[in-house]
Amino acid sequence: MPAEIRAFFDSYRDAFNRLDGRAVTAHYQVPSMISNHASAGLFQDIDALLANNDALCRIYREGGFVAARYTENIALEQGEHFYLADLAWTIETNSGAPQQFNTTYQLVRRAIAGGASEWKIEHVTAYSEVLRTSAKVHQ
Repeated sequence: MPAEIRAFFDSYRDAFNRLDGRAVTAHYQVPSMISNHASAGLFQDIDALLANNDALCRIYREGGFVAARYTENIALEQGEHFYLADLAWTIETNSGAPQQFNTTYQLVRRAIAGGASEWKIEHVTAYSEVLRTSAKVHQ
């Protein structure tokens, strides 16, 4: 995984480690899509995406969240503007029972002011996560 992509995911992880839904949301483009085994969420505006990520952070907080960490399963550079990464996540909790799951991220490089660019999450597939809650939240 290239250093700039690792830095992106480190920043994403750090946002979760602060349980900061706004900082998590900053890693996504709008519109974006978040899919899991139960449903798919298409987020066409920032407020809906922020509400989803705030709810997820609240669920983690209420579940005794301590910290998140990830390891790379698969990474695939798709030209200059796209990157596919599959990560194995571990969520440590104060109950001692970590939550483990795998998630695939489709990243897209978008132009920003001044001729620079930045990576954003375009689509997430949480293909092995099962939250221990009845709330409908997309990861």
